[in-house]
Order: sequence, then C-alpha cells, then structure tokens
Amino acid sequence: MKNNSKLIFFISLTLFFQNIHSEEINLKNYLTNINTMEADFEQSNYSNSNALIDKSIGRIKIKKPDNLMWDIELPFSKKIVLQKDTLRIFDSQLNQLLISSMPMEIENSFLILLLRDANILNFYSINKIEKDGDEEQFILIGNNRRNIFEKIEIYITKDKLSKFIFVSANNESIVLELMNVLINKKLPDKDFIINVSDNTEIIDQKND
Repeated sequence: MKNNSKLIFFISLTLFFQNIHSEEINLKNYLTNINTMEADFEQSNYSNSNALIDKSIGRIKIKKPDNLMWDIELPFSKKIVLQKDTLRIFDSQLNQLLISSMPMEIENSFLILLLRDANILNFYSINKIEKDGDEEQFILIGNNRRNIFEKIEIYITKDKLSKFIFVSANNESIVLELMNVLINKKLPDKDFIINVSDNTEIIDQKND
C-alpha cells in the first residue's frame, strides 16, 4: 500500500512539473508574440504593511524592441519615454524635460525584459499556475539576485494581459491593472516622441 502511495505521489509530481514546463513555454511564446501593446493603466503602490502609498492613472504604450511610454494623467501629468537606452521624463508641473541613460537598476525590470524580448524565464521561474474561467494567473519567483522584484504575478484574461503584481524583497508591492488592452496594433514612432515648448527647461544628463 505504501509503495502504491509513493508511486501515485511520484506520478503526480512528474505530471505537475511537466505541466509547469508546458505552461512556461506557453507563457514565453505569448509574451514573445507581443510586438506592440497599448492600454489604459491604474497603478497602485503599497507599503510592506499593505497600506496604499499612492495611485496613478494613465496610458502605456510598448513597441518592441526600443519604445516604451508611460503617459501619466493623474494625480499629475507626466510622460516617461524609453527609446533604446535613452530615458526621457517630462514633468508638466515643472515644465521640465530630463534626459538620461537608462538606469542600471531597471535593466532587469519586467517591462524592460518584455520590451527587449529577453527570455523572462531566465530571470523568473513559474511557481504556481491557476485558472479561473477566462483568467489565467502565473506566479513567478525571481531566480536572479539582480532582479528588482522577488515575485511577479501575471494575469491574462481572454488572451490579453490584464494585471501585474510586483512584490519586492521587503514586501512592498505594485499592482498594475490594464484596461482596454490592444495587442499588436500598429503604433507609429511619433507616439514615442515628447514634444515640448521653447520655454521648457531641458536637463540633459546623458551628455554631461
């Protein structure tokens, strides 16, 4: 009887890891096949005691392999654009444009890995998969010390990315919800250009 129980356990464990491997391939292929993405977003930042720190609302655009834009509308207007290795941040309140190289600390962030078509599963391993109707949830655990986050939860609803939860080593978290998601819609390069007025202060740290 004990031998049968061990055999059942071994078979179950083998099937579990086969399923994880299959889902890793499916997730990798799904993310790789996203060439452009545009969505409204709501981002909530939480402390390690799960208290809401702040919330922002806006629109995100991604165009592989070089273009990423955060167009924040609330609580204040700000645009953040990454083109190749150049980061531009326009603060409308200050009427200031900051230009810099991409900080090293964000090179392994999830959205940068997605943008650059890096194999995200070289940095994170799938720990758990759950399905509820049209929604799939992937829980990824970091396997690289350089990762910004220790855990990432990815939600895909009706074949579209719908939510991310990023959890840091000190248990602070970011919840990023996506709405009105458009996958592989043609996005012109001009969508990733920040136009400023003549009286805008420009701080170019990249060429300092």
